[in-house]
This record gives sequence, structure tokens and C-alpha cells, in this order.
Amino acid sequence: MTSIFEDLATSSGRALQFYKDDGNKCELIGTFSLMTQVVLGLLCLSSLIVKRFYEYPIRRTWNVWLFDVSKQILGALGLHIFNVCLSILKTSDMNLLKNFNATDDSSDIDEDPCDWYFLNIVFDCTIGVFIFYLVFKYMNSICKNQFHMTNIESGQYGESTGKPSFKAFLKQTAVYFFSLMLTKLFIYAIMECFETQLLWISSHVLLVWLTPYPDEIEIFVVMFIVPIIMNCLQLILVDNIIQNPLINQMNTLVYTEGQSRILNNSSTTDGAVGKLIDGERAASNIQTGNKSNGTKYGSCEDDT
Repeated sequence: MTSIFEDLATSSGRALQFYKDDGNKCELIGTFSLMTQVVLGLLCLSSLIVKRFYEYPIRRTWNVWLFDVSKQILGALGLHIFNVCLSILKTSDMNLLKNFNATDDSSDIDEDPCDWYFLNIVFDCTIGVFIFYLVFKYMNSICKNQFHMTNIESGQYGESTGKPSFKAFLKQTAVYFFSLMLTKLFIYAIMECFETQLLWISSHVLLVWLTPYPDEIEIFVVMFIVPIIMNCLQLILVDNIIQNPLINQMNTLVYTEGQSRILNNSSTTDGAVGKLIDGERAASNIQTGNKSNGTKYGSCEDDT
């Protein structure tokens, strides 16, 4: 799963680099791919910035937001290295074990790193997110209930909204990264068990239409188009998992109550406007309560 996982050096996409060998394979290393990944990383990071502005009426402070995003970037750096090594290992001509066990059927499958990279993205950004959610939730429960660790509630960094606790950030990042690695190993095991079938589907079904085109087209699709869609969605979902859950709960409460009041008074325009104002006041009251409650609510700010 978990490129989550790709950094700004791909906060989203595995920053693989490509070169073309004599066999015209999509291999790792090259300027074109590097430039593509830089643009990809910036675009995916921008999706989290946009998401923050849609947190209404209460949103995280910039300091808290940076801490949350930094978890994904650090996790992406580690998993990016893992993914690159995996792609090289799985497609290397020096993979003696694979050559020794090769059969006539498996020889028909193109050993193209783009295929493996594509599979990593699909798995990481779909079932990987769900598996990560379960693992992350379980790991937090163990750390809190069994080891009695403090300040590990994800997205909560102490009482100060202007200066979040760096110690709490390190603890939460460690839990996050460990959960990430467990998820990745689980996904890797699935891919190993169904290696032949998955590679065949990838090269002969999902990516076969790219065969007639130049290698740059395949790189652009596999390294940019697919990751920009999948990883933006993944980053947003994971951000919802690791941020302070109270923010979404409070915003949902304010929105729900505000909408309910509007519907109950929809007979007149003035009534609807008045209820909207009530919703804004409710948000302000919640924010005031947050500031007085310290650690539990201290990681958000009002949208004023």
C-alpha cells in the first residue's frame, strides 16, 4: 500500500527514474522521469493544501498541518526506497532465483519495471489504504493500552496550537511509519503469491495499449497520469486517518446542525439566512471551547 506515501520527492508517487535499454524496456533512471516526478510531487502536495482550505469552519493551524503532512513525506521517503529496490530486484537479469524457477509460461511475461511500478501504485492506493487504516488503528491501541504511551493520539500535539510538541510528533511518526512498513510487507506478500497472474494482467491487459507508443508515453502514463489520480486520492484518505478526528467531527456537527435549522425554516429567506448565522456562531463557540480544553482540542483554528 503504501507509498502513501510518496514524497514531495513524491508526496505521492514513487520517484522512480527511467532509462531505455537496447530492448526498449521501461527501465529505472533518466531525466524525463525525474522531471515528471518532481511535477507529480508538487501537484499531489497541492491536493493536501486544497484539502486544508476545505476544512470548514474549523481547520488545522499551519504548524499542525505541516506536522501531519510531514508524516506522509517521511513515510514516503522510506517506502520509496523500498519500492525502487523491489522493482529493480523483481526485474533484474541477475535475479538468479527467478531465472532458475522460470517456466515457459512465465517467460512470456515482459520483465518491465513499469509493470511492477504500476502494480505497486494500484495496490498501495486501493486495498493498501484500507489495510493501513486497520494496522494503524491497532498499533495505536497497543501503544496506548499495552505500553501506556502518551501523546500518541494522531494529530494531537499538545496544548499549544502555535508550537506543537515535537516529541509528540516523533512518537506519532514512529507509530505511523511502523504501521506503514507492516502494511507494505503484507501487500508485498500478496503480490508475491499472485506474481505471475498480476504481471500478466498488468502487461497484457492494463498496459498493453501503450505498447505501440514511444517509451516516454508509457513513462508519462505510468509515472504521472495514474499516480496523480491515485496518489492524490490516497494522500487525502490517509490525511483523514492521521489528522485529529475531532476536527472532522466538529465540522460535521456544525454543518449538520446548520443544515437542519435551515430546512426547518426554509419557508422564508430571512429565516435561512438567520440559521446560517447561527451556524457560524456555533462554530465560533466550539472554537472558544477548544482553546480552553487544551490538548484535546488544541490542534485546530477557526476559519475567521
